[in-house]
Amino acid sequence: MKYQQDFIGSKSEFAEFIKKTFPELFAEKLNVEGKTVVIPGDKELNYKLKFTEDNRGASFLLKASWDNEIEEEDDDDDDDEMYVD
Repeated sequence: MKYQQDFIGSKSEFAEFIKKTFPELFAEKLNVEGKTVVIPGDKELNYKLKFTEDNRGASFLLKASWDNEIEEEDDDDDDDEMYVD
């Protein structure tokens, strides 16, 4: 699922937003569309900064990502079955 919230403001409003958002993020109190953002402490994080600029404008991105382990079902139950011809 993707969750997103958009904001518009001045440079100083953006600075206040960042000052408020990052402490909430690391205190596990940041919500995006009602979903709490929890950065896991037991996984390796991939994070990057990206700056793009052209004649139409610019963007700055801070991104963090991690993989969740997916539990696989044990298919060894087939070994316990007995087939009779």
